[in-house]
Amino acid sequence: MIYSENINKICSLCRHAEPSAPDSERTWCALCKKEVGKTDPACDKYIYDIFKRPVRRKKRLRTDFSAEDFKL
Repeated sequence: MIYSENINKICSLCRHAEPSAPDSERTWCALCKKEVGKTDPACDKYIYDIFKRPVRRKKRLRTDFSAEDFKL
């Protein structure tokens, strides 16, 4: 899925996009020299950058079981 051709082409995942502010809904396009929305459709100069995709962390598993947890 990450390397497929069917990725969503949005400006925030482009190589030319730079964040304008930490919690802003807008991003700066260095190539077009203008501010665009993070979810705006990408322009013709779009280049996908895999490192800008948000990371989904795995949930930590519970490991503090006692002997009573395994009794019937």
